[in-house]
Amino acid sequence: MFFLVESCSNSSSIKVHEFTSGWKNSEVVSFDFEVVHDLKKHDLKIFLRHGKNYEFSNIFMITELSYNNEIVNDTLEFILSEKSGKWLGDKKLSVVEHFLPFKKNLKLKKEIPYNLKIRNSMRLNNEISPIQNLENILDLGLIIETSN
Repeated sequence: MFFLVESCSNSSSIKVHEFTSGWKNSEVVSFDFEVVHDLKKHDLKIFLRHGKNYEFSNIFMITELSYNNEIVNDTLEFILSEKSGKWLGDKKLSVVEHFLPFKKNLKLKKEIPYNLKIRNSMRLNNEISPIQNLENILDLGLIIETSN
């Protein structure tokens, strides 16, 4: 985690949730945040860390961004590996880190509380029931950066 925090510049912030034994389907991760610069636009990225033995090549997430009595829901799919099985993220020993684009060029207002909730929505092919626990998911984070 030290390397991640060190790599973020002064114009960004990160919040991280650590999982104890995988990401359970019923576990909703919540991030509260405010922005310092309301004259600048912001990019939101999702930070995901998993073990190299994570058994899927992708991940589906459902997000809920709420602010000022508004709620914006999204269903996202992130591809985590090539078809060959090679991980797309940064590999560090037995861990893979992904910086996944979520929202770009958002005009966020200063002193307004924002909340982002994220839950996984993974299912096996041709199955209706969700996977109860995504083994080898280690951390999930939110990175807030000023847009370039």
